[in-house]
Amino acid sequence: MEAMLGQSRRGVNPRSGQVTIQTQPPLAEQETNTTSAPNHLVFLDKAECVRSFRAKLEDDRRGIFITGLAIDKEHMFVVDIENNRTKVFTHEGQFKFDIKVNKPRDVAVSQTGHLYITSYGDRCVQVYSTRGQQVTTMGQGLLGSPRGITLNRQGHVMVCDTGKKSIFTFHADSGQLLNTILLSMCEHPVYITVNSVNDNIVISDMGGHCVHVLSPTGDHLYKYDGSREGSELRSPHGVCTDSYGHIFIADSGNRRIVALSPQGQFIRYIVTKDDGLWSSTAVVINPATGQLVVVEWRGNVKTFQYIELKQGE
Repeated sequence: MEAMLGQSRRGVNPRSGQVTIQTQPPLAEQETNTTSAPNHLVFLDKAECVRSFRAKLEDDRRGIFITGLAIDKEHMFVVDIENNRTKVFTHEGQFKFDIKVNKPRDVAVSQTGHLYITSYGDRCVQVYSTRGQQVTTMGQGLLGSPRGITLNRQGHVMVCDTGKKSIFTFHADSGQLLNTILLSMCEHPVYITVNSVNDNIVISDMGGHCVHVLSPTGDHLYKYDGSREGSELRSPHGVCTDSYGHIFIADSGNRRIVALSPQGQFIRYIVTKDDGLWSSTAVVINPATGQLVVVEWRGNVKTFQYIELKQGE
């Protein structure tokens, strides 16, 4: 396994049950700031839900089935496959507009103001501006069953294709196919993210009830299935990472969110069914606040404060 770019140390406060992790900043940050000190991350014993809203609209013709979520500094982009809509809300939950796509599955947003929506119906990626204007499509004739989508640190678009058990990487502007990674270790891969600390690729395998982690070049590093904790994953869906490289898994079948270290070690269950969580399908980190945002398939969008962050010793 390749060396990690950050280092972490884990401890538990016996009184509060909080998990404290001492983590060094990424190497690039340390090189530019010689005075960088370790960050003491305290994972709260119980994540606090600081905001919640329902993504169901009055003019939805059917029920609601949320399968994707992306966030930029101003908006949340919520994929509702049941109504063939990607709905755009403010962070507070005010509806702005929607984008109609044939059987959308997931969405990613770039820093350049583009939305990338996987269309299961058209077997491609539909590209829009964050204001709702269509820009282009990519992957037509290549993709079979596009599901999860993300952007890597180079800004390239990475699509998890369930049917072809592959990751397709496209140039964000030209749509040119840059790379294909076969996911032969997966039974039913669905969601994808790229770790912001080490560029490792995280894939949720809903059929295999596990999460696989690959190197940036596609080598299989490890899998996590929860068996070591005695409570295995069940139909994992969305995955994301925060700025410290922690991995978050929407353990949909068990109605909980699992937090792992960048190296794949279990930290804790951030939110569970005891906190009122239903089956979650997508998880993302709000880039403006660093908070964890979770969407339930039936339409609730919940924002959680999961850590306390203190600088210095």
